[in-house]
Amino acid sequence: MTIIDDVRARLVDGDAAALEAFWGGLRTPVIEPVDGSTDEMRATFFWRDATADAVVITINRITESLDDGRMERIPGTDVWFRSFLLGADWRGSYTVLPLDAQGLSDIGEREPRWAMRVVREQGRLDPRNPVAIRTHGGRASVAEMPGAMPLPRPDRPAAVGGATSEHRLEHGRRVWVHRPAGDDGRAPRPVVIMLDGEVWQDSGDAANAIDALAEFEGLRTPYLVMVDAEGPRRMTDLSIDGGMSEEIVAQILPWVHDLLPISTDPADVIVSGESLGGLTALKTAFDHPGVVGSAIAQSSSLWQHDMLERTASAAPVRLFLTAGSHEDRLVGENRALVAQLAGSAHEHRYIEYNGGHDMAWWRGLWAEGVRHLLQR
Repeated sequence: MTIIDDVRARLVDGDAAALEAFWGGLRTPVIEPVDGSTDEMRATFFWRDATADAVVITINRITESLDDGRMERIPGTDVWFRSFLLGADWRGSYTVLPLDAQGLSDIGEREPRWAMRVVREQGRLDPRNPVAIRTHGGRASVAEMPGAMPLPRPDRPAAVGGATSEHRLEHGRRVWVHRPAGDDGRAPRPVVIMLDGEVWQDSGDAANAIDALAEFEGLRTPYLVMVDAEGPRRMTDLSIDGGMSEEIVAQILPWVHDLLPISTDPADVIVSGESLGGLTALKTAFDHPGVVGSAIAQSSSLWQHDMLERTASAAPVRLFLTAGSHEDRLVGENRALVAQLAGSAHEHRYIEYNGGHDMAWWRGLWAEGVRHLLQR
């Protein structure tokens, strides 16, 4: 018997006490084994709403249309639910959006991909799931299966934290600089230039992760420079023919050198990014290996450029790469890049995870990437 079978049986008579008892002890999603399978599990998501005409859940790269995400209501109750069969090592973010009839009609007129984007960005956190994150599209809840790869939880601040300051560069770019705990401004440190820095600054995930990583023996804790890429310029700046790589090398890094005692070893200069930011991180390392010798590139948007020519012609750099198995064309393009790297002088590590284009994975894997590239 599944959780839905049990709930239907318990609430069949519209018993108000049984309904309150059900909601009172519920933690979502409910994870159950699937008979005869060790590879999949059933995740059932619940939402409480007595007035909505429809409730839609959007799960990163699992629900691709309104039909995929429409929840079902148990008649005579305020219980909405939807079950999904997911890999036993899956992790992903989600939001839930209750709608009236007009709202459902308005969203339904959109192209399916854009409809689900509206649901994701306007959707609410799951109040019965305490794990929530800041994503590139706003706040979202996180679900994971028992076999998901363990990752650091950067939303848990270290006991002793460093200090973050906001700056405006001469050319107008906003950046945030995080100095790790114990920094005296004397000894040279590595530096991580982080694209989409407004997301990481708002969440605190990167700063918390760096302060926690200070506990690893042999790790040279870096400075963080989180670069604002928000707004309409993002697509232009971070596209393959955008100017962000040159801006990092010609303007941002010289400014950082004047502000902080950063290492002069190119291997200690890391550019990191996700999606278009990952593409730009790779481009910067391949085009400027004498300045930027390392990159963390997650779910890189290689649909714009496969990077194979740059891989073949660039001087050796060090790379930490990730992609999700639910990222369709994108994961195939990342696999092709990794295959070419295997026959090159570039040092690389690649992690493919069971998930989507998702900060639920990126934030923990970013911390692992920093640890990998900077631990000696």
